[in-house]
Amino acid sequence: MDPNPEAESKVNSNDEAESAVNTDSSGFIHRLPFRVFRSAAVIAATLIGCQSLAASSSSQSAVIGLLPDGLSGAKASFLSGFLLGQEEARACGVDPVAVDWQTFNGDHGDALSTGPETALLVAPFAADLRVLSSLAQDRKLGVVLPYQRGESLVNLAELDPEGRLHSVLTPLHDDLEQLAADALGQGWKRVMVVADPSDRSADQAEDFVETFQRLGGRVESFEEALVQIVDPANQVALKRLFKDLSWKGPDALVLAAPPDGPLALRLASEQEKGALGVTPTARAWVWMLPSHRVQDLPARPWKQLVLEQPAHGPAWSGFQERFLAQRGHNPDLLAASGYDTARLLTLASLAPSPVSVEGTRHPLGWMDPDLDPSSLCDAVTARLSGESVRLRGAASDLSQRPGQAPSGEASTRLVSGR
Repeated sequence: MDPNPEAESKVNSNDEAESAVNTDSSGFIHRLPFRVFRSAAVIAATLIGCQSLAASSSSQSAVIGLLPDGLSGAKASFLSGFLLGQEEARACGVDPVAVDWQTFNGDHGDALSTGPETALLVAPFAADLRVLSSLAQDRKLGVVLPYQRGESLVNLAELDPEGRLHSVLTPLHDDLEQLAADALGQGWKRVMVVADPSDRSADQAEDFVETFQRLGGRVESFEEALVQIVDPANQVALKRLFKDLSWKGPDALVLAAPPDGPLALRLASEQEKGALGVTPTARAWVWMLPSHRVQDLPARPWKQLVLEQPAHGPAWSGFQERFLAQRGHNPDLLAASGYDTARLLTLASLAPSPVSVEGTRHPLGWMDPDLDPSSLCDAVTARLSGESVRLRGAASDLSQRPGQAPSGEASTRLVSGR
């Protein structure tokens, strides 16, 4: 497969990227089976219904990268960032690591084949961590998770006792925490959380509730459940929601719904008419949606708080500047994860793998979360001397601790009322 993203699909990668990194525990890809086969030449196969990872022969590469056959926009975004990371490695005077790219194929039943040289695996979109954990421990592989942000990361601690699974992205919780903290910072201490059940962001609504309450806020509801699930086609449910808002009078309404969808439009119409118990400017809205879905949000008479930038690492600004100069558009998180993945793989190839406490190789065991983060060139120098390093990350802070996802900082934007 040619991994060159310059023949990039015209499909916008934002929705594909969101689906890939946000729904690993509940989305379509993760729900389908991922099984392991073993033989002399085959150590793993990923099955998706009748789909599989296809490889014609046993790989002799030290690194295998798995990419989906579909999701062309998201795949192109990841590979654009990956190539930029390889270019940076060359600028530091080292050759980037060679990767045997393999792909999902919906028409064949062949298995992913690896050889005795394989030490690192770049996991596919929304991978099943249970299987990856078993595979990594059985074969003493290092596994990079470039796309994992969803609920599966909650189980990372119990699934990764040896610290062989390395997430590149921050969890979605970091975005929700920033939204909750900044809503409280605006003085909105009482909120109602409303979700359209057809919107994928509704899956994170309960996590937002937990975070908001933990930070000192109060979530109002007339129901036992604190998340108001409202089908906009249900007129009875809509009228009840309008009445609940009027009675409870929260400081802000938290919405997990499309801004141009029927639920948001009906709520906006009622609030503009003053039919929700407040004047049109009295109650703010907080959009619990990814940044690309609210970047063109129309101004309303009231204030609106949106996610401006999902959680990312300290090297984001420099990466964004270089990516924009070379590609002509701003990167997304998948591009940043590709960039960090390429640099991590290159560093792993510069010196022998450390030995774990069990006496087995640990291909990514040289990453030390307690060190100060360094540039790639400084990290290259240290790795060539056999030293441990912590790379300054773009997609996250790349603080790799066993059983934990790295962290990052998100930012929000306040849309002033007109």
